[in-house]
Amino acid sequence: MENQFNPYNTGFADPSMDDGPQGNQAIDFKRILFKIIKYWYIIIISSVIALIVSYLINRYSTRIYPVTTSIMIKENQEDIGAKFLYNNAIANPYRNYFNEMYVIRSFPLIKSVVDTLNLQIAYYREGEIKTSLQYLDKLPVNIKSTNSNSLPYGFSIGVKYLNQNDIEITWVSEEGDDSKDNLYIVNYGQPIKIKEFEIEFYKDGVIPNQYLNKYYLVKFTRPENITAQYRKKLKSEWTQQGSSVLDLSINGQEPSREIAFLETFIKHYQQLDIDRKNQKAIQTIKFIDQQLANISDTLSYYENRLTTFKQNNTITNMDEEAERIYARLRSIETADVEYEIQNRYYDYLKRFLKSNEAPLAQVVTPSSVDIDDPLIANMLSKLIDLEVTINRFSKTEKLNNPVLSQKTEELERSKENILSSIKTLEETRDIKQNAVKRQKEILEDQLKSLPGLQQDYINIRRDYNFRENLYTYLMQKRAEAAISKASTTSDIQVVNPPHLAGGAITPKTVQNSIIFLALGILLPIAFFVVLELLNNKIQSKEDIERVTNIPVIGGIGHKELNDNLVVYKKPRSAVSESFRALRSNLNFYTEGKLKKVFLVTSSISGEGKTFTSINLATVLALSGRPTLLIGADMRRPKIFDDFGLHNDFGLSNLLSGQSNLGELVQTTEIEGLDLLSGGPIPPNPSELLMKSLMKENIEIAFKKYDFIIIDSPPIALVTDAFVLSRFADQTVFMVRQDYTPKEAVVAAHELYVQGKIKNISVLFNDIKKAGPGYGYGYGYGYGYGYGYGRKNDGYGYYQES
Repeated sequence: MENQFNPYNTGFADPSMDDGPQGNQAIDFKRILFKIIKYWYIIIISSVIALIVSYLINRYSTRIYPVTTSIMIKENQEDIGAKFLYNNAIANPYRNYFNEMYVIRSFPLIKSVVDTLNLQIAYYREGEIKTSLQYLDKLPVNIKSTNSNSLPYGFSIGVKYLNQNDIEITWVSEEGDDSKDNLYIVNYGQPIKIKEFEIEFYKDGVIPNQYLNKYYLVKFTRPENITAQYRKKLKSEWTQQGSSVLDLSINGQEPSREIAFLETFIKHYQQLDIDRKNQKAIQTIKFIDQQLANISDTLSYYENRLTTFKQNNTITNMDEEAERIYARLRSIETADVEYEIQNRYYDYLKRFLKSNEAPLAQVVTPSSVDIDDPLIANMLSKLIDLEVTINRFSKTEKLNNPVLSQKTEELERSKENILSSIKTLEETRDIKQNAVKRQKEILEDQLKSLPGLQQDYINIRRDYNFRENLYTYLMQKRAEAAISKASTTSDIQVVNPPHLAGGAITPKTVQNSIIFLALGILLPIAFFVVLELLNNKIQSKEDIERVTNIPVIGGIGHKELNDNLVVYKKPRSAVSESFRALRSNLNFYTEGKLKKVFLVTSSISGEGKTFTSINLATVLALSGRPTLLIGADMRRPKIFDDFGLHNDFGLSNLLSGQSNLGELVQTTEIEGLDLLSGGPIPPNPSELLMKSLMKENIEIAFKKYDFIIIDSPPIALVTDAFVLSRFADQTVFMVRQDYTPKEAVVAAHELYVQGKIKNISVLFNDIKKAGPGYGYGYGYGYGYGYGYGRKNDGYGYYQES
């Protein structure tokens, strides 16, 4: 096939060298950029709207503020030098301060703070758009239930403190609307009925003026729910690895409320620490009190006996032998007192370990009752550590965890070891106590040699002194435990008191403004990109070249007239100039031929075949060359209307052999241009076109005309265009801007590559959009360079001949 010159592709098109379409979904970034520049005001409007939305969000979002504090947990003396293993707390043999993390977030501790601050009752101020939380820390008013221990949790009331005596109460329905029918004016201490609850306001001081005559919304929330919220909000972390300084932080919308929470929390935490440290002293006092209760009655009994004996007998002193025996008995009985204390303590310890009723941390240690037994003390200390570890570990791990099971078994073995050690100690104690008893028996035998009254006096004094020494000893230990309890201080020290740690952390005003501004800019751009992706219509010459190698022969601008005879009626318009350029380009494609047939077709209806056929024929005729325009669309003939002619006869009559060409051709008002319309609609248009009469009559027409323009039906709908293309020297395939689907051009490309249509070129029609991404020079001035001397007659530029 002869190479075809394409002045717009600046090269030659050869279907045999075609690599296929490049794809019809490629994004034309130049076109998108052109739309962005063209519709800049949309991006400006979108950005302004985005900034307004950002401002409203920043203005009306609830502000959250950070409140922080630091506390130091002092090390116990026995733990100095210990290594704290934060990464494996269960394996740590020493006291692990990481346990404090769990204590701090314990439910009972936080709930005690909630109850103290009465946080289950919250005050809110209603604004025009949002309701904000208020912490009225200086308001000396509280609310309590009069008929139960429960407030109306889940309900809300409107409150206005009118003066120092009166309160205005408004019932707020579940929908949140104030009910004016439920408006009360009550005094402090006067019961108020809310559903099945009855509450009253009580005052403890003078209400500051800042709280008077302001409407507050009071919400009642269960303390458990508030506690759960604070457990979630309260954050704790060590200042650094291995440090005993703990940073506590909490975020909330009312900083004064959160500061009060942390201040009260630290006080409760310190008291909890004191209570934990006092547990041993409390248990020791309890143990001693139980022993004193048993001894007290016996001591009183022997005290009365001694008094009665002295009253009834004149003996008030003993001889030298009696004093010697009595002195030795007292020293032996002092040792007996120690054994008696040990006996009572070991009995207590066995009962405690076997009962499993109280935590091991509450056990009375040997040193508390002045028993020097480092073995038992050591074993009890490890036993307590094991229990603490198991309790903490069981809260975070599954019960069937092998490490937890191992620690539980170790705990039971430790109990058995302590009980076994007690048994051994009791056996050793029995040996020593038996030796003391033997010495006591020897002295008692010596005592029998004394006179009767002296024996009785010494026995009574012995019994009394034994119990008195035991009682005095226990009282001394109780006093020591009480002093220890009274002098206990907390190991929790405040390093940095609770304070507001900067401005609001939410909303992030600058970040929100930047994000929304970016969205305001990007959304319209994204919209343009999506439109580009979804638009499957041909937009530019580049779109055509992207999907096919068929050469583009020219471009026609958008016509403003409703009449199709643009070249004839507006010869100096830009559209007319475009058809002159098309005429020149067609001459390049068909150079060497004197008489030519041009076929105008398209993929679908509405792409401008008839408009192009009429004006191409007109521009050829006005150049002084006789031209015949054939309306080959016999299914929907309409080309005759534009010339004001009729369709009573035409091509269908010619091909059916009813008349000859000369009888059927109509003369138009344009000099040199004749028309052969489609004629009456035949039942078989394709079959008529396939007859030899079509070729014969074209040869007959060439005797009179230099150019024949054939307006054919759409190529994608019927086969007429394929039949007619055999007679054409050049086929003009119409593509209309923003109308022709890219798939239609791809289909034409396939026909071109397969050789079913030859000598085809694309004419880009109805160009309204111009600029980057749409090609340059289309419509107005498209194809200049084939003549000189552009002028403007008011309708557009035209080319002087």
